[in-house]
Amino acid sequence: MAKSPALIEEDVAIRMALQRLCLEGARLAVAFQDQRGSFAIVTEDGERLAFRMPHETIAAWGLKPGDSLSLKLKDRGLEYECVVSQAGQDVLEGVEVCLASTPRALRRADLHRLADFIPDLAEQAHQATFTNARHAILDGQVQSFGEEGLELVLRNSKQDIRELLRMGEESLLDVPLEGDLRLRAPTTVAYFGENLVGLRFTKQADGQLLDRYRAWIEDQQRLQVQQDHEVFSPRGFQEVLARSVRGATLPVARLLVDRDPLLLLLTEREDFARRLGEAMGRKFGLAVLDYIKGPVASQIATVAGEASWGRIRMVLIHNQLRLTSPLEICRQIIEKEGCALPVLLLGTEEDEAKKRHHAAAAGAVDYLPVEPFRILATLRKLDETLKLFEGV
Repeated sequence: MAKSPALIEEDVAIRMALQRLCLEGARLAVAFQDQRGSFAIVTEDGERLAFRMPHETIAAWGLKPGDSLSLKLKDRGLEYECVVSQAGQDVLEGVEVCLASTPRALRRADLHRLADFIPDLAEQAHQATFTNARHAILDGQVQSFGEEGLELVLRNSKQDIRELLRMGEESLLDVPLEGDLRLRAPTTVAYFGENLVGLRFTKQADGQLLDRYRAWIEDQQRLQVQQDHEVFSPRGFQEVLARSVRGATLPVARLLVDRDPLLLLLTEREDFARRLGEAMGRKFGLAVLDYIKGPVASQIATVAGEASWGRIRMVLIHNQLRLTSPLEICRQIIEKEGCALPVLLLGTEEDEAKKRHHAAAAGAVDYLPVEPFRILATLRKLDETLKLFEGV
């Protein structure tokens, strides 16, 4: 059957999920007694996994080896829960981490959803049309496929799907799948998510067509698992990462706001980059780099316009980077690449004094809290720092 299992107990399947999360830089929701937090997963090796957690936080939570931690994670859009044992703490490539045992099982936490198969790639997205009770034809995109129905989002993200459909309302669905296979079926609205709707097949749906559709889901799941095995490394995520980096073309900086003075932001968060660009775009230019490895200066030629740092007047390093810590990349830029530009580290307000001290020790000019984001305070700090370094 194509139905996604409620419980994943196979060791390799669990590890493949963890390695996917590591590649994405995904976050785990961690709970211990009355403590709660969200932390980025860093690595796994088959015996342990590691997630970013300051050692001060580990001490504040009172965590000791053997303590049980409850984890919530999202893999391919599906939510899972598990229990692991705390296994100590470590520092990996300059990042303080909490170690934990590999889960023995992952339990689905969203079984109400009509979601048994979710494609990985955007180019695999399937367009769909569906109707409402007023016979309006709506354009959508399949978010996930299920044996008993599927989930759709509107192609026009500005529309509110709750204004177009009602719970229990009938809808006629039409989704081209592949070749001559086309899913045409009557459905009813089963639930809503964030601008998402779950449509469940009715008893009037063609049984033979649904059988073909479910066989298609099985084929897609089988192909997905084969691809997962090709990427998976029994040696652990570090081997996956090494292969990925060896075969990857390093990203280059993108010009988000073309204006002088131009600032360079290192971050893996596209949403944060856009928000910062919108907030400071009338006064500053912004180039963005999703850093992986290697010299930063060699990856900014597309926006610098000259040798070395060119137009760039300041470097901003966000606390969410894909494969390294802000402090390590700060030291690399200043000590190894000889960057004379001012560097600011960006992050949360938590432990601001300590983070400011660490930033200074790494060679940065200062630490700037941007979570929560305060536009005027951020603009003022950027302006003051640039003026301080004018003519240097």
